[in-house]
Amino acid sequence: MVTTDGRSRVRLPDGRRLDVWQGGDPLGRPLVFFHGTPGGRLQAALGDGAAARAGMRLIAFSRPGYGGSTDARTTLSSVGRDAGTVADVLGLDAFAVLGVSGGGPYAVAAAAVLPHRVRVAGVVAGIGPLLELDPAAADDPAVRAALAGDVDAAIDLQDGAMTDRAQQSGPGGRTARAPAVRVGGFVSPEILEPWTASGRPGVPSYRGVSRDALAFTAGWDVALDDVRAPVHLWYGDRDRTVGLEHGRWLHAHLPTSRLVVREGAGHLATLMAHWADVLTDLARDGG
Repeated sequence: MVTTDGRSRVRLPDGRRLDVWQGGDPLGRPLVFFHGTPGGRLQAALGDGAAARAGMRLIAFSRPGYGGSTDARTTLSSVGRDAGTVADVLGLDAFAVLGVSGGGPYAVAAAAVLPHRVRVAGVVAGIGPLLELDPAAADDPAVRAALAGDVDAAIDLQDGAMTDRAQQSGPGGRTARAPAVRVGGFVSPEILEPWTASGRPGVPSYRGVSRDALAFTAGWDVALDDVRAPVHLWYGDRDRTVGLEHGRWLHAHLPTSRLVVREGAGHLATLMAHWADVLTDLARDGG
């Protein structure tokens, strides 16, 4: 069950604010959680009980453009560094990271830019570099603008695509016969739908979604060779939102990784049915 306990807002040294949630074992080993796309800090609350049992202190923050977090230009590396700054504010040194779906690239980025602080990284059904996996993504107008360095125009174009999608939605927010929306080259009819009520900070304002989509596609600004921590990759072989090829690509490019394929699991089931296993593995390997 998603709870509202543990909510707070932190102010970063540069003046930005980030919405934060904490749960699990308050005296446990810290783990910073990167929510999916769309989403927010309360997605981590789905693992509250499992974290408490695994002896993990679970910390999540809403990325810029989501909820009450200050909107700002983001890349994978900037959000990875934000995780370190949140840890500083909370008085933490070393920690584990876990990214789910759209949060996966940010967990990898945190391990790359904070190699002396991230002890272990986990990625569940995480998106890989879309230009590598789908070169046709470069034809998307927003992606072209981002690759040309015009980030503001790229965001405006991406926001427009999100708005068009919303206007095509039928009763209850579901699209009746509209085509799958292209999010920075990532085709998925589910990508704009929240997993649970915890996803509502991402809708109807799509700024956070737009920033994520461009980061996945044009913003892989980290060197995977910089990742020193062990990396656990969990993917479902029936995931139609983030296919297994994303996990295989990351596994091939992250020397410290191990890939676990959940047989018969779709996108959400790759995590929801396995919170305890995921957190136990991360705790064991350095959390």
